[in-house]
Amino acid sequence: MKENSLIKNKAILELLDKYQPIWSLNHLITLANWDIRTYMPEEGIEARGNALAEAAKLSQTLFLKEDFISLIEKAGKEKDLNDHENAILRILKRGLKFYQRLPRDFIEEYTKATNDAHLAWKSAKEESNFKTFEPHLEKIVELTRKKAKYLGYEKHPYDALLDEYEEGLTTEEVEGYFNSIKKPIAELINYIKKSGNYGSEHALEKIKYDEDKMKELTKAILNLIHYNMNHLRIDTSSHPFSTNIGKGDHRITTRFEGKDFARSYSGTIHEYGHALYDIQSHEDLHYTPIGGGSSLVIHESQSRFWENFVGKSEAFISLLYNEIIKANDEYKNYSPREIYNYMNLVKPSLIRMEADEVTYHLHVLIRFEIEKELIEGKIKVKDLPKIWNDKYEQYLGIRPENDQEGVLQDIHWSDGSIGYFPTYSIGTALSAIWKIHLENEIGRIDDLAKSKDGIGKIQKWLKEKIHRHGSTYIFRDIVKKMTGEEFSSRHLIEYLEEKYKRLY
Repeated sequence: MKENSLIKNKAILELLDKYQPIWSLNHLITLANWDIRTYMPEEGIEARGNALAEAAKLSQTLFLKEDFISLIEKAGKEKDLNDHENAILRILKRGLKFYQRLPRDFIEEYTKATNDAHLAWKSAKEESNFKTFEPHLEKIVELTRKKAKYLGYEKHPYDALLDEYEEGLTTEEVEGYFNSIKKPIAELINYIKKSGNYGSEHALEKIKYDEDKMKELTKAILNLIHYNMNHLRIDTSSHPFSTNIGKGDHRITTRFEGKDFARSYSGTIHEYGHALYDIQSHEDLHYTPIGGGSSLVIHESQSRFWENFVGKSEAFISLLYNEIIKANDEYKNYSPREIYNYMNLVKPSLIRMEADEVTYHLHVLIRFEIEKELIEGKIKVKDLPKIWNDKYEQYLGIRPENDQEGVLQDIHWSDGSIGYFPTYSIGTALSAIWKIHLENEIGRIDDLAKSKDGIGKIQKWLKEKIHRHGSTYIFRDIVKKMTGEEFSSRHLIEYLEEKYKRLY
């Protein structure tokens, strides 16, 4: 043990020593899941599913060993644990509850079902045919309802699912949050649409690009915003994601669609924000259950922070401008200001990942409402395409023409991530809180993003306030501890109104 280690308590250290086989197994499971989404041949899905199901059962076995449970109980009797030690105990108790309540055969069945569903979703999306994915999703919804019952809840079955992704988050809280933003966002969209500057498209959206050149731009973006590419890897996938394999091994993916380069540009920066959170976790936490972020709200606050406040700033676009125009000669016809306007165009659109900052939250709201009613049994999986399309028409005034741009656009349901979506919007609101406090302490992002040195200052602030703590705090607690205020949507609405009323 190092003299200045964050973790000093002997009972906690003994517990962590016993935890290492579980950590190692999770390390390999994470790597196997990354491979499924990137390079694994499709014919390998059955074998991988069997292997992952056995690994999931083995993880449960290790967690439920009497000597490990006794160490958790022993550590729970310790006095004067520091915040990090208490957090280790808290996370392990959550894991213990999960494994004690979920039957072994259920874990095996659930793991196989989600594994099979991934390629089924990928194929269905490529063919724009929900029917081929429908039986897989029906199975996942059925198993997810069972999971909610096994895990338990006080008021609503969806609470048990929200809690998986954000500790303690409830359906009532999510409904209250969306009620606080629905009206001001609708009013802002109406303001923008009535503006003389409103336009439903930008010429840059239609310009085609060469994928190899866009890959070079992706590398240039990461080289500009990151400080050590030796522990960061970039690949392509059908749905961009970020995975923390372990210390010094952080994977992100992006996608290239041949035109509208803002999609790839923003996706890359978004996933980098996730990776940086894990990368800058304190070194003493790396092999513990609190290394990196387990709070999806905090995680999304980091990805959305980089995507929106840094990546879409005129200062950063100007800094990167020479690299942008290398990707396509036609981009030379547009100034940094014009590219900034393109990146910040507000318009109702069909794809959540490509949505502007204002309408984005309506995309998340639609998914929340659908998930909640699925778990309640009020709607059926077979009716989802129509329900989805009707909600897009209701909230955004547009209707998908096919399943690919509608109900099949997100990967999350295929891997069983029901309860995840609300963290996207709530995390974005949290990012606005970080923005206001960062700017009060070290300067405006528009000034900092003008140079690599300024970007380094942003990274350092985020590290000290958020990243270094890993999963020590839940999002409500870290906001209070680091800013002195309670979480709310107030800063998000103020930011959106100030920025877009100025633009429009």
